Amino acid sequence: MAGLKETLEKGIATLNVKTNNFVEESKCKSHIAALEKEITNLKLSIGNIVFENWNNDGDTLNGVEELLQKIGEKEQEIVTHKERIKQLSEEKQVFGVDDGQAAVSANVVYCSQCGASNALNYKFCFKCGTPLKD
Repeated sequence: MAGLKETLEKGIATLNVKTNNFVEESKCKSHIAALEKEITNLKLSIGNIVFENWNNDGDTLNGVEELLQKIGEKEQEIVTHKERIKQLSEEKQVFGVDDGQAAVSANVVYCSQCGASNALNYKFCFKCGTPLKD
């Protein structure tokens, strides 16, 4: 009975880590997509400003520097989020909850149902729950 309890506790802990990592990774990816869209809009604004200034025989770069600085800040935020995603991936490997996106080693077994890679010591597929053959 104690073995079953340990197995359940380990399964719950693994599920908790995996769920938290998935949620945080999804948030990071969504934020990256939003930042990339903002950068695109800022670049369009720069183009419009330069064209209007050129069209009015003015200094074409007048008013552009602030937008360029905002783009730089958003690109730095993207780098920060990508680093966090990499860190989450490493945490999944440490906790043994590889979702198939991390590097696959020679010590894996593939699920016959969904094809996910699982550690050799897994009895059931982490992705679909299908019993794994020994």
